[in-house]
Amino acid sequence: MQWLSIIISIIALIASTYIGIQQVKISKEQTKMKNKVELYLLAEYILLKDVSGKNADVRVPVITVRNVGSNIVYLEKYIFNGREYPLSREVLPSVDCYNAFHYIYLPTDGTAHVSFDVYFYDWDNEKWHTTGYADYKDGKWDTSYKPCERLK
Repeated sequence: MQWLSIIISIIALIASTYIGIQQVKISKEQTKMKNKVELYLLAEYILLKDVSGKNADVRVPVITVRNVGSNIVYLEKYIFNGREYPLSREVLPSVDCYNAFHYIYLPTDGTAHVSFDVYFYDWDNEKWHTTGYADYKDGKWDTSYKPCERLK
């Protein structure tokens, strides 16, 4: 009879250990699912105002970079037409909690095609990037880019 209770206790210990391991795996998967990382890049015009009032306001084309993921990201750099622009881990909160953005200025010298790569880190310090291009046609800029990818 005593052996039976020992065997049942060992089986219960093994079962509870297995359940605990499965719960840890599920918890890790849930954390990964919550870490949605995605940037939204939109070509638009912004108005640069001269606060002194000495110069006229200027309307300039930009690519607005917004974090539409669920967590904060840190912009490391972007490469625009082959030239690197460091951003020193600029904070870009999610639009869910704060309507933050970063501007990438588009050329106004007649250039009709540009390419860009945006590199950034997520809250877990994993590197990500997105790549795309913008074309000027019919009097406006149009952007196209790939979904964000984790770098190895």
